[in-house]
Amino acid sequence: MEEVVLRLKDATYRHSLYAPTTFKPWRRIRGQGIFSANISLRKGSILGLVGPNGAGKTTLLRMMAGILPLEDGTVLDSTENDEITLSHENLREKIGHMPEQVRWQGRKTVRDALLEIGEMRNIAESRVDGLLKLVGLESRVDARLNELSQGMRQRLTLAAALLGSPKILLLDEPLNGLDPVAAAAFVLLLGKLTDKGVSIVISSHQVEGLVQIIDRLALMHRGQILAEGTMEEIAQQLNLNKKTEISGPGTAPDFRKYVSDHDSIDIEQSQQNWRVVLSKNEKGLLQKLVSDGVDLTTWIDRSPNVIEMLCAATGQSIEDVGLEVSSTSVMPLRTYRGEEE
Repeated sequence: MEEVVLRLKDATYRHSLYAPTTFKPWRRIRGQGIFSANISLRKGSILGLVGPNGAGKTTLLRMMAGILPLEDGTVLDSTENDEITLSHENLREKIGHMPEQVRWQGRKTVRDALLEIGEMRNIAESRVDGLLKLVGLESRVDARLNELSQGMRQRLTLAAALLGSPKILLLDEPLNGLDPVAAAAFVLLLGKLTDKGVSIVISSHQVEGLVQIIDRLALMHRGQILAEGTMEEIAQQLNLNKKTEISGPGTAPDFRKYVSDHDSIDIEQSQQNWRVVLSKNEKGLLQKLVSDGVDLTTWIDRSPNVIEMLCAATGQSIEDVGLEVSSTSVMPLRTYRGEEE
């Protein structure tokens, strides 16, 4: 069993919202946040936090990074024989945090910018140069910050997060704005880090491609962790079975004579092709279709995907899960030149 290096137990934090009244102009109330989060990070593995916008992924990462202090619950260091409770100051020393947006701007060079941050933590120049090489910026050390592409900015942000040699790395939407080549290179870099024993948490609302790089998954919705584990474990928790996708040319055959449970059939018919998704396996179905001369183009048995898991966990449709965004009136945001930070 993989070694657990950090554990959140009933961790809670609620945002403070401005709610003035006539006689209390500075009144504030507790709003949305994270409620009783329980999660374990394993050595050298990647945990994916998945949920719609406003689910609380960024807030949870900031709690784990020690930026937001816990109101209730504990964070436990499990690397020793006995678990040790960590304060938010301890977390800042132990964990590397890569925010979603870092604006690297100005005429300062890449190396000088990282050296400046390193000086605040008494990091040696050799360590800075080693990190620039690790993240693939060795040939760009003298480039101005204004000259960097989005992929290079992400790499520089990752280098800054790694300055203190953290054993745990938190990445908030790290693949945002990256082209496919840059994203693939970034994923390879994460693999090098996990090989060194670094535990990584990736927050994302874009699930395509994420499943290929994570070891475990945590589904989030409205400030709560609904399920956590491997893809297989979560599918089992949610009673989700493998699905069979079948397609062929022309008009779809009448699957009701082949499948006993008619509710398990989902048919899509276009002008030239048909596609059927069966939510339950039907023994001998392929043999029956071939025997009847049904022309098949594809036959795919697949496990439930992340979207289906999130729908099953929340009880909502794909449209509701994908489009739901918490109101800005209850989730405090900061803006900079019209952009949300």
